Amino acid sequence: MTGIIGKLQKMKWENAMTIDRRSWGFRREANLKDYLSIEELIKQLVSTVSCGGNLLMNVGPAADGTIAPIFQERLTQMGDWLKVNGDAIYKTRPWRAQNDSVSGDVWYTSKDNHVFAIALKWPRSGKLVLGDPTSTHETRVNMLGLERNLKWTQESKHKGAKAGIVIHVPAIPISELPCLWAWVFKLSHVK
Repeated sequence: MTGIIGKLQKMKWENAMTIDRRSWGFRREANLKDYLSIEELIKQLVSTVSCGGNLLMNVGPAADGTIAPIFQERLTQMGDWLKVNGDAIYKTRPWRAQNDSVSGDVWYTSKDNHVFAIALKWPRSGKLVLGDPTSTHETRVNMLGLERNLKWTQESKHKGAKAGIVIHVPAIPISELPCLWAWVFKLSHVK
């Protein structure tokens, strides 16, 4: 089974996709817009893993076996992202919710007593509202790549909508962000 499913599957499956929107092979005439951005590739990865799948990401080598610089860049960017956020991907399992019910650009994975909320967009308001997790007396929240715990509140509603945990994201200078795309919030001891 291949492709983005968008919901948890009962069997193992694989999202076999390619960085080039139009071909699985090398194309000399390709333009920059023909390639998926790193943001699009990370979304493919996190939505696939959240739904219980594996990602197979193809790059089309040239006839002499070389990899074009655009493919090298995307693979290097994905590797840099995984160095910081790999804990939310490797050896994880789907959680009870795959995609957040309030913040649609958040995908979930889980491991041990941790739930990883992977935010594809930076919470510009300074608050990341998550509708699905519920706190316990032991709950802690941090962002992968940062050494400090983040403040959070448990709320039943936020601006009239269902809410669970509201993470108060501090203003972090861009030079101190652990990565440039998709930020992972590690929620410990939530239900």
